[in-house]
Amino acid sequence: MYIITIIIAVLVLIAFFEYLYALNPIKVPLHYAPGHYHIINNYLIIYIFSAFLIGIALILIITILKILFQKIKALLHKRGRYVKTELDNSINKAYDAYIKGQYDKSIDLIKKYLFKYPNSISAHLLLAKIYKHKGRIKECESALNEVLNIEKDNISALNEAGNLYKINNNYDKAVFYFDRALEASPDNLYAITQLKNIYIKKEKWKNAYRLSKLFLSESKDKEIKKREEQVMLGLKYEFGKYLLESENDTERSAKRFNQVLSQDKNFVPAYISLGDVFIKKNKPHEAFDLWEKAFLKTGNLALIIKIEDVSIKTNHPENIIKFYQELVYNNPERWEYRLFLGKLYIRLEMIDEALSNLTAIPASIFKDVSLNMLLAECYYKRGKYNDASINFRKALENRFPVKLPFVCSNCGFASLNYSSICPSCNFWNTFNIKTSGTLYEIGPKNELKNNVPSFVSE
Repeated sequence: MYIITIIIAVLVLIAFFEYLYALNPIKVPLHYAPGHYHIINNYLIIYIFSAFLIGIALILIITILKILFQKIKALLHKRGRYVKTELDNSINKAYDAYIKGQYDKSIDLIKKYLFKYPNSISAHLLLAKIYKHKGRIKECESALNEVLNIEKDNISALNEAGNLYKINNNYDKAVFYFDRALEASPDNLYAITQLKNIYIKKEKWKNAYRLSKLFLSESKDKEIKKREEQVMLGLKYEFGKYLLESENDTERSAKRFNQVLSQDKNFVPAYISLGDVFIKKNKPHEAFDLWEKAFLKTGNLALIIKIEDVSIKTNHPENIIKFYQELVYNNPERWEYRLFLGKLYIRLEMIDEALSNLTAIPASIFKDVSLNMLLAECYYKRGKYNDASINFRKALENRFPVKLPFVCSNCGFASLNYSSICPSCNFWNTFNIKTSGTLYEIGPKNELKNNVPSFVSE
């Protein structure tokens, strides 16, 4: 059908030109150059027909060239896509190698990719991660700088740079990059959290509190926000503690502690520091009264340890002796109170009273060495060396008196010194002396993360 259509079109065209020839039988001279000899004398229809054929020929040539150009372009594009696909595959392979810990192989693949695509942000970021894992800090910095040269406000690169310097304890540079990340993206929760943790580490409580408020305003997760509110409470407490210890500002610090306690009645560090305010104001009885009430409310043994220490330092041991005696009388089943009282008597060199209380405790109650150690101390001071067991003193390096470790209820970290914030997990109000498990059952399966025995003599 197509060929027949073409034949008919050609025949119609020939008939049309024959018709024109019949109407125009005159020859027309055509000069193609200057002079009398450069002339063609032919029928008009021949010129028209020739021009028509030349036009068709030009159209065909242009069409053929256009099609040929498109074919070449498509071929080159296909070739480029093939090369890019191969390079993309090399990046995927590099990432797989990184996940498997094959860092050198991954680095080689990324470098080949970057040779062809030097402005690939994802490739530079992956290279930075690998260098960080290998501990090659300079190369990691260089890779991150390449990203920031390509895109100065790249959030991933700024976060990675901040984290790199943070883990290497270069906090000033870490703060610089996290601040840049926050400027570029004010809702960057990762940068907010890391900056806050740095300021907590450096004890810059005002800055940490500001970032905690920013975190609360940006976070949408209810559980996370609830946790952050506890962090803010801790930061408010720490600022009050800073005012008390560094600026001796008892009024403003007491205001902060009371604000904390109005939000959380069981926030033990605030009770302890508020008592310290009373001590600074030379009101020890108010401090003791506060701590005693706080202990009865919270049951946190750090409070009675505080009462004990301050009572001895201020030469008022009768305060804690009376309180212990009341605890023992009102709670005869709580043998640890009698143990604490015995320990206090040893500190005060009241050995007979200590023995009276310690020997009243059934030997099977405490499954660790605490009771034996205290009894050994008493017997040693009475000159009963066989009973005291010299090996206890060697094991304890002659330290006295016995101290109980404080254990974090969040992560299990143990310390001989009370702290308002756990140095391991950065949670506030988690330290207490365990009166079950740790106190009663210390054996091969010691719960304490830093392997501190449950009682240590000093």
